[in-house]
Amino acid sequence: MKKFSLIIVLLLPFLGIAQQDVQFSQYMFNRIYYNPGAAGSGSAICISGLHRSQWVGFEGAPVTQNVNVNVPIKALHGGLGLSIVNDQIGFFNNISARLMYGYQFQLASGTLGIGAGATFLNNQVNGTAWIPADYNTAMGGQDVFIPGLNETGFQVDAVFGIHYESQNLWGGLSTTRVIESSTDIGSNFQGATTFIRNARHYYLMGGYNFAVPASNWELRPSTLVKLSTGSTIFDVNVLGVYNNKFWGGVTYRLQDAVVAMIGWQATPDLRLGYSYDVATSALSTNGGGSHEIMANYCFKIEIPPRPKGSYKNPRFL
Repeated sequence: MKKFSLIIVLLLPFLGIAQQDVQFSQYMFNRIYYNPGAAGSGSAICISGLHRSQWVGFEGAPVTQNVNVNVPIKALHGGLGLSIVNDQIGFFNNISARLMYGYQFQLASGTLGIGAGATFLNNQVNGTAWIPADYNTAMGGQDVFIPGLNETGFQVDAVFGIHYESQNLWGGLSTTRVIESSTDIGSNFQGATTFIRNARHYYLMGGYNFAVPASNWELRPSTLVKLSTGSTIFDVNVLGVYNNKFWGGVTYRLQDAVVAMIGWQATPDLRLGYSYDVATSALSTNGGGSHEIMANYCFKIEIPPRPKGSYKNPRFL
């Protein structure tokens, strides 16, 4: 639908002060994307990837890929994190890379992480198919409000968060786009630009694992609250996990969608998941739902200890 793409293009300056971070339904498995305090947590290097196709059926609807790397480093009393996002929405392509450091220390029966990082964002306009074929204005087709082809804008911003995790409890508070940096994308008219400003986002997330007595089942309720200027999104999820190997659950996203998800711990190191969003808003009558695929792989690099004792070269005996 070209109308959908055109609406996105025209509303971009206004969307720039609403929710700008991408949305994931499987947030409980993707905490490092939301919170740098999770960087360096755990005892293994973990690499995760997510692909999300949102509002399937709409031309120009958001398609997103996210790759995260979490590297615990004892010498740093925590570790490093990397999150890369490629987000295509309409004729706009947004790519970001976030570098994070998390300081981890023991607190009560769990671990508290305090993290910060820098985010590098690139916004680009691709294609002109959304411009009407008979497009013409008093300036001979040079509308100052239409971004030029392949124009880009670059931003640097910051992220901060705290994250706590114990055997059964986890939670965190974080904020992204802290600096609220801005950029300009050039238009078709010399000297005119489209102004994009970051809006600060806040995230509150947490969950608890309940063991079901006399069974191999666990119930894992969790929630994610996302706030930014003029926008609040609230997710409530319940997962049922069998034998720490299979899970299924449902999420209710306030005034937006109901999400079904399933997953499988394929090996001790590999986790796979899938979710499907069914829109409950006005979008439900105009297009399909949203698909999301997740994969997570963790591994350790073992460095054998140096053998104790002395070593003598027989040449010097």
